[in-house]
Amino acid sequence: MSGAEPTAPVDVLSEVAEAFRLRGSMSGIMSVSPPWGFALPRSDHAALLVVTRGRVSFEMEGVTGSALELAAGDVVATPHGHPYIIRDDPRTPVSAADEMSSQCCPGFGTSPGGHTEFIGLCCELAGGRTNPVLRVLPPLIHCPGSDGRVAQGLEPTIRLLAIESSGATPGRTTILNRLAEVVFIQLIRTWIASSPRGEGCWLRALTDPQLAGALEAIHAEPAAPWTLESLASRAHMSRSSFAGRFKSLVGETPMEYVTRWRMQRAASLLDSSDLPLKEIVASSGYASEAAFRTVFKRWVGESPGSYRERARPV
Repeated sequence: MSGAEPTAPVDVLSEVAEAFRLRGSMSGIMSVSPPWGFALPRSDHAALLVVTRGRVSFEMEGVTGSALELAAGDVVATPHGHPYIIRDDPRTPVSAADEMSSQCCPGFGTSPGGHTEFIGLCCELAGGRTNPVLRVLPPLIHCPGSDGRVAQGLEPTIRLLAIESSGATPGRTTILNRLAEVVFIQLIRTWIASSPRGEGCWLRALTDPQLAGALEAIHAEPAAPWTLESLASRAHMSRSSFAGRFKSLVGETPMEYVTRWRMQRAASLLDSSDLPLKEIVASSGYASEAAFRTVFKRWVGESPGSYRERARPV
């Protein structure tokens, strides 16, 4: 199979999001008037904040230089669920997050009318330490609405999010949950585009025309017997040039990446499906179950059986 071209280009980021079951949800729609302040605790999911009116003083707890003054149209995300504080002014005392519910809008509490309005979103990605997206994202992503590059992609989604959140039409919850996922992917995409060389690892490499072809091939055919030569051919580069460029942008060798994706994908299948181990082994490009077990334990830290039991407790 490795000699045949894929029938269509593979959207690597979308495939990873699907493999690790990206799920979005609405956590609240806030309408507040000064003085107000809330401390959001650490969470086990990515938290997103969309400001639709007024200004918000934002700061991650314990992270130097994370203080931001957010304006309407701004979006921030804490991909690793770090605790943060939001308030009308940096000097305003803060209350516990559970007190926010008394100031939420229709569907989540009282009616709107405050000076400041913002929407809280949650996004979850399965896989824990094996998740390839979460491994490379920073603690904080900030996309200013005043940035034209950001507005071009995010602004229409934010506008639709605000419209849906203000009504009570059928299907509203499903639409809002899907829009949360859209906003998260758009944030990641914007962050990739603005990241300096050397940051973002494999995500940053998706913007490289030559390396993207090799990454697409790996994700399209994880079980193929990939070699440095065959991947360099997909990138239309010489073996040495490809190896050097890949290591420089991705942060690991091409064959290390192949193994990592196989193990990440296998972990996702163990977690989310009832496929027998032998089928997962074969789809990961291994003829020997023993060889697969050895590599899986080295990369994930535990055996496939232990991982499945822990990820899917009875």
